[in-house]
Amino acid sequence: SVASVSELMRAMVIPASDALFNVPRTPPKSREEWAAVRNHAIVLAESANLLMVGDRAKQSEAWMGSSRAMAEAGAAALKAAKAEDAETIGKIGDRIIASCEQCHDMHWVR
Repeated sequence: SVASVSELMRAMVIPASDALFNVPRTPPKSREEWAAVRNHAIVLAESANLLMVGDRAKQSEAWMGSSRAMAEAGAAALKAAKAEDAETIGKIGDRIIASCEQCHDMHWVR
């Protein structure tokens, strides 16, 4: 693997999730803005997949389960972004937060 879990979080997960969290507050107005939202959803879903491979993958069901939950939330956000549905993306934000908190509660060294 090229990036550590921390590097993936800082480079991909946090920026993508922050962008998705902002969608209900500041809905996209143009095709270009919606394209950016779709890209953030893709990055979130695929970065979750990266957490489940190589030396980043933890041998615990909680790790894999929360990573799968994040990937599924990212995929759901992509579907909502394709439909230009800011309200649904806002609801999916709760799923993203839950997947993060589940993992952080068990694995994040504070």
